[in-house]
Parts: sequence; C-alpha cells; structure tokens
Amino acid sequence: MAVAPSVSLVMATCDKREYLALTLESLLTQTYPRFEVVVCDDGTAGGVADLVDPLRDRIAITLVVQENRGRAAARNAALERAQGDLVVFIDDDRMAAPGFVAEHVAAANGDSRGVIGWKRRAMTWWRPGVLPVGEDDLLRLAARVGSAERLREPIRLLEPGALAADPEAALAAVEKGGVELGDEPDNYHAIVEEYGTGLDGFRFAWALATTANLAVPRAAIEQAGGFDETFTGWGLEDTDLSYRLHRLGVRFSVSTEAVNHHQVHPLADPNPMVAQRVMRAQLMRNLDHFCRRHRALDAYLFRRRWEHAMTLVEADRLLKRVEAEPDPVLRRELEALYADR
Repeated sequence: MAVAPSVSLVMATCDKREYLALTLESLLTQTYPRFEVVVCDDGTAGGVADLVDPLRDRIAITLVVQENRGRAAARNAALERAQGDLVVFIDDDRMAAPGFVAEHVAAANGDSRGVIGWKRRAMTWWRPGVLPVGEDDLLRLAARVGSAERLREPIRLLEPGALAADPEAALAAVEKGGVELGDEPDNYHAIVEEYGTGLDGFRFAWALATTANLAVPRAAIEQAGGFDETFTGWGLEDTDLSYRLHRLGVRFSVSTEAVNHHQVHPLADPNPMVAQRVMRAQLMRNLDHFCRRHRALDAYLFRRRWEHAMTLVEADRLLKRVEAEPDPVLRRELEALYADR
C-alpha cells in the first residue's frame, strides 16, 4: 500500500496581516493530516509572529523572517525550510477549503505532475474606495449587507475565529451569503473546456500554473533551481518557474476540487486603477526579462498573449503548426519576428 506523501504548504507574505490571519485559520480545518506550513514574512510592518505563534500547538508551522527582498526570494527562503515530498504553494490571502490539501494530494497521485488548483474570489472585509471590485461585485455586496448605504463604512464579512469554529458553515456563508464573487479569471475556463482538466496536448499548460494555488513535487522544484530572484516587482517569477519545470518534463493538469478563495484586498496604491497600471507595467517589464532569459518561440508567444495580440489557444495552435513543419525555417522566422518587438 502506497504511503500518503508528506506535504509542505509554502507561502510568502508582506503587509497583509488581516488576510493572512484568515488564510492561516483556514489551514486549521484541513482534512489531510500529514502537512506542514512554511511562511516567509518578507518585511511585514510589525511582523506576523503574533499570528503564527498561537497556531503552533495545532499545526506544524515554521516562520521565516527576512527584510523585504521580493516574492521570489521569500518563496525560496520558505522552500529551504520545507520538508514535504509535495509542495503546495498558496498565497497569503487565499483561504483554503477543508479538502484543499487532500485534493491536491489525490490529483498529484504520487507522480511527477504539477497540479493547478481552482481559484475563487471572496469578500471577507469590505473597505470603501480601496478595493479592486466591479459593478457586479458591488451590487452583490449591497444585497448581502442589506443596502448600498451600508457600504459607506468598512464591514467585516467573515469574523476571525469563524473558520476554525465551523469551517463548513463559514465557507457556506461565503459561498451562499453573497460575499463569494465567483471564479477567478485566471482559471482560464475556455482552455479547460477545450482541453479538459488534464490539459492534454496543450503546449501552454505551464502558463496557467501560478503560486496562488499550485502543487509540485519538491524534488522537481529543486531540480529546476527554485525561483529566479532577478524577477522584481509584480508578476512572472512563478510562471518562470513553471516554464522551467515544463522544460524538465513536468506535466501540469487542473484540479477543480483543490479550491482556495482569494480574499479581495487593497492593492499597492490606494487608488485601485493606479495600482493596476503599476502592476501592469511591472508585469510587462518582467515579460521582457522572461523572453530574454529563455529566447524560445513559446516564450515569445506567451508574451503576445499579454500584449493582447493572441489568446493562449491561438498560440497553442500556431506552435503546433510550427512543430509539424519538418523545415526549421518557419520557426526561425517566427522567433526573429516575435523576439524583435
């Protein structure tokens, strides 16, 4: 009989104390027993030890503390302390459903694949004027709290302690009470519908694999060399790792059952529109770095997706056409075309 793998939940955190508290609380509810949590505090003002220490007699948890060095460095620091056979990445603002770890273990099935979990959005704390929400979100929230007038003031929609006391009831309140905001866009529904959860034959499965919700064997991460700390700011340090894992032969599939809930939170700038522009600029800079680092056609086509020049499905079809050509001239021409932006 196969022995169930040990699991390390790895996360980096910086200045999201209120959201981290609920994420850590959700880990108390897991149905799978053989896991540890490794948190790297990447320079949170005031630290997070007061959030971690009360949990030490309930789950195996390690806190690594460093000055702010960025997302890649923080995850590398956490990985250095991880002991599990399977690493499950989870962000500090993602509440895990009770079966989160168990479903990742079941989907991984003891082989070398990477498992992309399913991501949903949730409002746990309404904060007027600083959250990246749309009209539909606001209408749903107003219905949940009784009137739009109430949205003038902050509202706690999920109280600390509720998850640990009764996770099923607390998550039911999130999902059925109107503060659940549906699936995240980066679940890539159209791709999953076309290729299935196994992503069979899809050349860009690695592009869906981000550390918001992702399981990968620790041995594969070590073989890939961990995160590249030359990626700075927001975005791509996790996709770069997934790409390198793909190049090493790791196959990625999707589990719609390994669910976590992304708590909508303020961004780096108090004005959400300004913050999103800054994040976009950092992402595009990191995309250029990604392409210079790998100098490959699939990397260039991935950048075209973020330039809104093609979808990943279109990129997949083009790459397959190139692969089917016995003469390498087409590949060389396309590489030259897309490398020279």
